[in-house]
Amino acid sequence: MAPSLPIAFFAGILSFLSPCVLPLVPSYLAYVGGGSASRLTTIRNSLLFVLGFSIIFILLGASASFLGSLVLGYRGLLIQLGGVLVVVFGLMLLGLFKLPFLYRTVKAEYKGNSSTAVGATLMGMSFAIGWTPCVGPVLGAILTLASASGNVNQGSMLLGIYAAGLAIPFLLASFGLGAFNRFSTRFRRFLPWVERVSGGILVLAGMLMLSGYYARLNSLLIRLTPQWLLERL
Repeated sequence: MAPSLPIAFFAGILSFLSPCVLPLVPSYLAYVGGGSASRLTTIRNSLLFVLGFSIIFILLGASASFLGSLVLGYRGLLIQLGGVLVVVFGLMLLGLFKLPFLYRTVKAEYKGNSSTAVGATLMGMSFAIGWTPCVGPVLGAILTLASASGNVNQGSMLLGIYAAGLAIPFLLASFGLGAFNRFSTRFRRFLPWVERVSGGILVLAGMLMLSGYYARLNSLLIRLTPQWLLERL
């Protein structure tokens, strides 16, 4: 589980920087702020928006790991199949081929007042549901790792870490929307490279799973992890 945590966090950051999320961040910030001149309102609602999509991702992680626990006796085979899937997801991001259904968005829009506390939370949940297919290859790889863990707590934590990687840059953007817009404009030319880097990382992770080195790395990191931290994982 240990090497999966930094992978999940970095995957969340890469999802934020993906071509289908980054350009829309200012729009989501405007929606949750409700056009309010109050910066505190925007920041508060951004936190609730983040809470909303984190709930959905954590539930996905718990579900994937629960399904994995049902076939825990075949964990070795599950890891091997997971490795194949992760490599496939990586090759997709590298542009070698495409599976259109993994890039199609789902219409799950919140029509209510998104400037309220409840509205911002529900909008975050609809964001996670509606844009899950858009970040499908990266999220699919993390869900594969969650299912291979076969532990609901670990799977939930893994997707919680993924959500944190997506949430932190979103919250930073809410603190300085003007600076973020300037960054976004300059960064857009690098978006194709974000997908390639994501693909390379997924191919490497998948190969480690297939070769067995992923499990060995996991065991090594667990031995090096302090006991007090292990008790909280």
